[in-house]
Amino acid sequence: MDVNGSVAIVTGATRGMGRAIATRLAASGARVALVARTEADLEATAADIKTAGGEAAGFSTDISDRASVEAMVEAVLARFGRIDILVNCAFWGPPGSLERTDEAFWDRTLDACLKGPYLCSRAVHATMRAQGGGAIVNIGSQAGKVGEDNRTAYCAAKWGLEGLTAALQIELRKDAIKVHLISPGATDTSFWRDNAPGLTSDQLDRFIPPETVADAVLWVLSTPAPVLVSDVSIRNFRDPFEGQGSPFES
Repeated sequence: MDVNGSVAIVTGATRGMGRAIATRLAASGARVALVARTEADLEATAADIKTAGGEAAGFSTDISDRASVEAMVEAVLARFGRIDILVNCAFWGPPGSLERTDEAFWDRTLDACLKGPYLCSRAVHATMRAQGGGAIVNIGSQAGKVGEDNRTAYCAAKWGLEGLTAALQIELRKDAIKVHLISPGATDTSFWRDNAPGLTSDQLDRFIPPETVADAVLWVLSTPAPVLVSDVSIRNFRDPFEGQGSPFES
């Protein structure tokens, strides 16, 4: 796919990996629909992209609500006329052991990390099919491959996202829609500073830059038409938590 001139929806686009992905797509010539909840954050991110010479617009959306997602897709089509790329990057996943994970915490985690990608993928499917194809990129996690201490709901959601991706790769190929999964390890975002305040500068130096995840998104999108890169695993070369157990409180 030629990203230049395409229209891309990026969820969770106002911070961390989502912001890096949206910025990189815009710099590569895509027109970017920024999706998040907070209007002020959307406006600030869109302004930064425009200042850098890109094109972006914000769409305040609750990705766990079907009506909100469908309204967002209609608004993107009204603004840009097509949808070529969907990047499901939004997530919510503070640490929590089984004992601390009540039903509300469980539901909010799966709503953000699994239901949201399902609803967004379903909402763009008909448009991509009518256009003759497209691409969906799901941002997973190493926590969707290996269990982690004190991340009960998050691991369950990200393992579920792996299954959703695998199913859609088979189902949507008849519509020329590629579905990719990118699974980073610990990435340098505000999540870690908010939830693991004891991190040292040496540990933070071992984190993956969010721009590296953005590079991976551009790479999978640029692969030739006959090629599907089904799963990109981005691991920390040096484990930030080696020999220290969980960085989160029980």
